[in-house]
Amino acid sequence: MSLRINNNVEALNAQRNLAQNDKMLAKSLERLSSGQKINRGGDGPASLVISEGLRAQVASLQQAAENNESAISMVQTAEGALNEVSRLLVDIRQRAVAAANTGVNDNNMVIATQKEIENALDTIDRISKNTRFADRNLLDGSNSGTFQIGTFQDTPENQIATAKRGQISSQTASIELPNVATNELAKGVQNNSGFASLADIDVTAEGGAQSAMAVVDKAISEVTTHRGSLGAFQKNTLESNLTSLRVATENLTAAESNIRDADVAVELAAFTRNQIMTQSATAQVAQANAMSQNVARLLSAQ
Repeated sequence: MSLRINNNVEALNAQRNLAQNDKMLAKSLERLSSGQKINRGGDGPASLVISEGLRAQVASLQQAAENNESAISMVQTAEGALNEVSRLLVDIRQRAVAAANTGVNDNNMVIATQKEIENALDTIDRISKNTRFADRNLLDGSNSGTFQIGTFQDTPENQIATAKRGQISSQTASIELPNVATNELAKGVQNNSGFASLADIDVTAEGGAQSAMAVVDKAISEVTTHRGSLGAFQKNTLESNLTSLRVATENLTAAESNIRDADVAVELAAFTRNQIMTQSATAQVAQANAMSQNVARLLSAQ
């Protein structure tokens, strides 16, 4: 064994290993404290690129799911208002049937019945004007519902590519919102009294009660059809798509987790090993530095 004065190679070797072990120990601590095995590009460039792409997709899917939930809320708001319109129309028809009982009714009873009908018609118009979701009117015919329910831009290139695969490329869904104002319901119904729409019905006129029933029946049919369309859109488009988005979010999150998240059991084992190696390297640096004392003893023996 040679002894040198100017350079202690053994100490340098031990110091290099100590620095390497200390670096690995610090990385183990970082992974355990962050819960991720990839914290920067240097930890795995390819894995970082893939995981960042997956994170973007997961975030977009989560937002698309929130879009669907908001759309469902809007549709439910419109359908709930239509439910009240349906109830009012049923009441109006009941009053028309009552007014048609001419053998019993006197003039005051018919006038009172007409007042009830007019009050119900005013309420329907008020529902049409005042049913809103955020700042959008839902039942006055001024808006239609268009929702972003996907996560990709619907460009012409995407449309062509997906069409070739026999898929649907659109990432949006739309539904027409009805106008339930009384002057728009039951337009053009044939009747003996010449009522042009629900707003015109008058049971005080001769034969008006019979004509009113025909008009109200048409209005009930129209409102029911609108409710059915909204319900089908909610169930078969929005809720179905929401379920699909949640499944996709779960699967992509699992994929991103496999790439980026740290396995705690593995990292704890690595941490224990690196801790032992760091302690051993520290001890060997001390031993290597002590070897230079042999030179001093040789010199003192002279």
